[in-house]
Amino acid sequence: ARCSVLYVEQRGQNGSGGEYMSFGLTERLDCKDWVKWAAQRFGYDIPLYLAGVSMGAATVLMASDLDFCRTINGIIADCGFTSPKAICSYVSNNNLHIPYMLHGAAIDAVTKRKINMKLGDFSAPDALRKTDIPVLFIHGSDDKFVPVEMTYENYKACASEKRLVIVPGADHTMSFYVDPDVCKKALSDFWKDFD
Repeated sequence: ARCSVLYVEQRGQNGSGGEYMSFGLTERLDCKDWVKWAAQRFGYDIPLYLAGVSMGAATVLMASDLDFCRTINGIIADCGFTSPKAICSYVSNNNLHIPYMLHGAAIDAVTKRKINMKLGDFSAPDALRKTDIPVLFIHGSDDKFVPVEMTYENYKACASEKRLVIVPGADHTMSFYVDPDVCKKALSDFWKDFD
């Protein structure tokens, strides 16, 4: 089978426009433009999927409640976090060993000034509770950057048809490398069921 892939760099990343990345808060709205462009270019009758890894996964999950006029067949999210605030807090407390409460208010003030939102203003579970788009969640059990518990929380909140693949021993973004057969089968089954 053949497919086309639209690879997008989110705001403030590499060659993309924008000065700031917002961990999915504003990028989630860009998903509608990406989908519209792909549908116009490739046709409205082909299956379209949103997919992302890490912040990309959080972005497409946070976009899951948007009205895509039935053009999206599914979402694939590999190690997506629950919210910008939750991941900033987790990384600060656990990876940087700096209590988030010491600088969380300052981060929120800067975020509010730059993008007119606070880090806790929206989350993947907020969107997933309202979605009707099927979602495939993938996460490594040994992820030290985005804890697997965040995918469990996203999965639990998801109101639509959903699948969950936890890859034992996989660290952040490494599920496909650790167990490509399980991940390929999950993707193949997902596409077969929702194309």
